[in-house]
Amino acid sequence: MNGILLVDKPVGISSQGAISVIKRALGVKKIGHAGTLDPLASGVLVVLVNNATKLSDYLLEKEKTYLAEVTIGKSTDTLDREGNVTETKKVTEILDVDSALKSMLGKSKQIPPMYSALKKDGKKLYELARNGETIEREARDIEIYEISRTSEIVLENDELKFSFITRASKGTYIRTLCFDIGAKLNFPAYMSNLVRVSSGKFKIEDCYSLEDIKNGKYKLISMIDAIDFIPRVIANEKIYKLVMNGHKLPIELVNSNEAKIAICYNDELIGIYEKQENIYKALRIWN
Repeated sequence: MNGILLVDKPVGISSQGAISVIKRALGVKKIGHAGTLDPLASGVLVVLVNNATKLSDYLLEKEKTYLAEVTIGKSTDTLDREGNVTETKKVTEILDVDSALKSMLGKSKQIPPMYSALKKDGKKLYELARNGETIEREARDIEIYEISRTSEIVLENDELKFSFITRASKGTYIRTLCFDIGAKLNFPAYMSNLVRVSSGKFKIEDCYSLEDIKNGKYKLISMIDAIDFIPRVIANEKIYKLVMNGHKLPIELVNSNEAKIAICYNDELIGIYEKQENIYKALRIWN
């Protein structure tokens, strides 16, 4: 059993917790995912089963789309609704949130939050944060491709709430984005809800629930179909033998000039190769 399983992760369980449930239900040895979702977030979790775990790096690169709710007038140490309040500032009028959203478009630098799964000296940042530690984090390049409001702006109890949808590059923290939207408006802010509606080409409407999976109601996506963004080369016997032995492939043999190619044999992915001058060198091989 090898392939990609699309899961609609519910609120209240971590990505790793969901993975544990799925691993028991499928009875497989190796399992992983391509992009963590916090426990309070729901939506698309791309689960990699057995040999498909080797596709993680390629699928993590893909952009993601989120539907988020932001609360303006209060911030927390986790930048979401589960954290301890660190700052409050009464909101007394409807703010120009659309302009603030528009200002987020494009490339920028983003500092990952302390409450994240990133590691420093082998320890996850959220573990350090829970111990009261704060360390300097290096800003990372991100890009917001699209962002727009999807709800009415609600002003209630000195706080302002609204929802927005955004399509963003890998590595973008929506909690931090919500905080930055508030900062643009000169107010503290936190993320009060989050749904990942797509990860690359995989959409939430194609996902299975944990209950579906427990009941055997699911279908895996083949590895070769999962990476259809990499040009495909159908191997003959000669190419197959070279790939299985980890050999380089001459350009004229595979009849391609693409930067990367996915080698397919009998409708199965057997290798991913990268062009280096006049030869293709193996990046990943499945044998």
